[in-house]
Amino acid sequence: MSNIGIAILGGLTAMLGYGISDFLAKKAIDKIGNLKTLFYAQLFGVIFLLFYLIKDFSMPAFNLKSVISIFLFGVFNTVGYLALYKSFEVGKLSIVSPISSSYIILAAIISYFFFGETFSHLKIASLVLVIIGIILTATDFGGLKNGFDKKDLAKGVPEALLVFIIFGIYAPFWDKFLEGSGWIVWVILVRLVLAFILFVYWRGIRGKDLRIGGRSLIPTLFFVAFFEALASFGGSWGYHFSVNTT
Repeated sequence: MSNIGIAILGGLTAMLGYGISDFLAKKAIDKIGNLKTLFYAQLFGVIFLLFYLIKDFSMPAFNLKSVISIFLFGVFNTVGYLALYKSFEVGKLSIVSPISSSYIILAAIISYFFFGETFSHLKIASLVLVIIGIILTATDFGGLKNGFDKKDLAKGVPEALLVFIIFGIYAPFWDKFLEGSGWIVWVILVRLVLAFILFVYWRGIRGKDLRIGGRSLIPTLFFVAFFEALASFGGSWGYHFSVNTT
């Protein structure tokens, strides 16, 4: 498969995964809050990503630089996802999700100016199709039918714009970081760093219980984790193999 084909397939997988996981995450957030939803989505998602190790058990190069990088990626991931889930909690999904999901636009601009990536007509067309797909997949048309007033435009939008900025800057650097072998291990470790940060904050600093408080939400959280992990896998797979194959 060509680099463009891999990039498109990875992008479409990420689009589908994030679009579905957003809807499901909103349901969980309304019941247990954004922090618990994020914690379990990341933790459960590791289970699904581990299956890829059966196919490819190659390990990345561990050194001080890579360890520090993973920690920093984990910190930015934590801030980005907390802002994303907070926007779901206080805003309308039909408004905030398309805004936050469009970070790919900023990522493409940064890649062009700072990493020297070229944009052919085919690549530009592919980017436009992915953006349109993200908007269509992430938009809650049911919410739009119910209507909204000017107040809705303020709720969750600042958090969604923060997501747009954080992940727009994050994605190109994550792309470069995944160029070596053992990329799936990095994807898993970043999720574990995020979960660890949330655990330390919730249990260690705030001293609160992380238990869900019932089994009824476990299936929803597993589906959130599955589709979010699918999106994370698809995007990272596209980053890695679109660079490392010819």
